[in-house]
Amino acid sequence: MRRFLVELQFNGRKYGGWQKNDNALTVQSVVEEALFKLFGEKIAAEGCSRTDAGVSAEKYFFHFDADTALPAERVCYKLDRFLPGDVQAQSSVETDARFHARRDAVGKTYLYRFYEGEHIKPLLNRDAYYAGTQLCEENMRRACEIMSGKHDFSAFRTPSSSHSSPVKTVRAAYIVKQEDLYSFVVTADGFLYNMARIMAGAAVAAGQGKVTPGEIAEALETGVRPAKIITLPPKGLVLKDVEYGDKREKFAAARKPVDKKSNG
Repeated sequence: MRRFLVELQFNGRKYGGWQKNDNALTVQSVVEEALFKLFGEKIAAEGCSRTDAGVSAEKYFFHFDADTALPAERVCYKLDRFLPGDVQAQSSVETDARFHARRDAVGKTYLYRFYEGEHIKPLLNRDAYYAGTQLCEENMRRACEIMSGKHDFSAFRTPSSSHSSPVKTVRAAYIVKQEDLYSFVVTADGFLYNMARIMAGAAVAAGQGKVTPGEIAEALETGVRPAKIITLPPKGLVLKDVEYGDKREKFAAARKPVDKKSNG
């Protein structure tokens, strides 16, 4: 039995998140259906993270076990034949049997897109949140500085059954602007349920003048979130990357360039 790690990219607009759900089409369900078609047996795909309904991923990783002679670097190309166009594998490598896509992750980076303007822009609005007519960049950047570092993020999560510690270390949080489109980018050692979308909501609320950077700092201290900081909708959120430390470097070095056109 061999273990494979697959890098996946998906547009989550029509999916109910990664994890299988009897009430919705999910990314995991279409991936496991593709694995069944490729290998002729039921195979579990273990993902690196649970993503909410409507959230997309630029780099998402999952592992699976299979008894096959197929070269590891060919797996992604074979798998793509059975995946829909909005869910596609980008690379595949063989890993140690002890490797786990979720437990071995040491960090994740999320990006949240939002925009400003006099009117809603339908093309931007498909994948970004409309934040109003004018935002204060300085307030948003100050909010990012306050949320950076090691904090108790109890005020920045939606209650769930998870028993994960609310103390997380945000290694980077910053704003990138391209014309009217902003991106809130955050890298942390872990995220609570809806934490990335609430942090983006805090940055946007600061930019709108609805909360002060001081109120954000107070929320971190008290664990109480101001009502003006909302959980932004999932359409603007993208999982940008997942870090695996030295293991990730080892896997990247093992990748072999392959011409996707010659997928045999």
